[in-house]
Amino acid sequence: MWGETLMKGKERETDLIQLCQELIRRPSLSGKERDIAHYIADVMRFIGYDEVSIDSLGNVVGRIAFHAPGKRLLFESQMDHVDPGTLADWSFYPYGAFIKDGCIYGRGASDQKGCLAAMVMAGAELKDKFYNTLKGELVVAGTVFQERFEGIASRSVASAFPPDYVVLGEATDLKVKRGQRGRAEIVIETQGRMAHSSNPELGSNPADAMISILSSIYQFFTPSFKPFFGENILVLTTLHTYPDLGTGLVPEICRAIFDLRISPDESPESVIEKFGIFIDQVKDSLHGIKVKFFVSETEERTYTGAPIRGKHFARAWVLSPESEYLEKVLNAVKTLDVESRLSDSPGLGTNGCYYAGELEIPTVAFGPSGEGQVHSIDEYIEINDLLRAFRGYEGIAREVLA
Repeated sequence: MWGETLMKGKERETDLIQLCQELIRRPSLSGKERDIAHYIADVMRFIGYDEVSIDSLGNVVGRIAFHAPGKRLLFESQMDHVDPGTLADWSFYPYGAFIKDGCIYGRGASDQKGCLAAMVMAGAELKDKFYNTLKGELVVAGTVFQERFEGIASRSVASAFPPDYVVLGEATDLKVKRGQRGRAEIVIETQGRMAHSSNPELGSNPADAMISILSSIYQFFTPSFKPFFGENILVLTTLHTYPDLGTGLVPEICRAIFDLRISPDESPESVIEKFGIFIDQVKDSLHGIKVKFFVSETEERTYTGAPIRGKHFARAWVLSPESEYLEKVLNAVKTLDVESRLSDSPGLGTNGCYYAGELEIPTVAFGPSGEGQVHSIDEYIEINDLLRAFRGYEGIAREVLA
């Protein structure tokens, strides 16, 4: 058993590899994280965390208090992952955690079970070796539903354990990310009148109206450019008519969904205002078609049964390059043998949209593997990167809580 290897005193790095494998072997789609959450909680208790809890949403949180009062540092990674897709496309069973050529293969290996395993084990290492030299607290959290709701589950963590500093586990190639673009999911719906397609004049086709609206958006949308963030990106991700009953039907509703990547000066209101301008350009040609547009909002239930609801709007955020916290983080990872310690580009979507974007808490993202592995077929994490991330997290805590 994995626990027996710890009791026998084997190297903690060996335990880390095995922990990463055990996390991968526990499927944890959004809303189905119960098994992995309880397993992580058991591991935290076994390796000496002072306090371990699972909150009402299902987040698992472990706390270690060092010898003197001080700041609270939060390490956070998600527990959920995206669907592995068609299993036949994988070279290995996606929940097998097979090791080949120095890599652990499996869904979530890079996003973010490797990060979470390294964070959990770093906490144990810090308590064992540096309890008397550090001040404050380390909190390690595994959160639910990050793939569906950026930042929503983190509200519960921050409410119970308000952090002074945050490290997010992300696939950053062991570089430090100091910000991310924001994201807004915009829904546009046109509503017409159903008719048989042999007599289209008896109905009003919302798809025709949507074509006009999409043409206006593509004509008038001008990406804004912000240093560090680059250009805003607008992508049409969904286009569908309802009801979908086959042939011979003028539909009643047409729905389009856009993914808009945004900079820090954008709000839900400013985004909706822009889309309103695009639609106004063609309103005279819509011929009575009803149009509504909004930032999408979803409610689901976590594995505990608790409702989780939120708008699909994540604020952009950036940490100043002059930040004292950033300086400490960079100093901590300088021994990891990476080409450049600080990334010059924004990261992927993270719960930093809440910690940094809303609460303005100093936040960075750091972890093993790269963005190319995220959500990929045959996802893997290099064991050497996993071990270096473990040392990186340990070093960050030693710098920040000194």
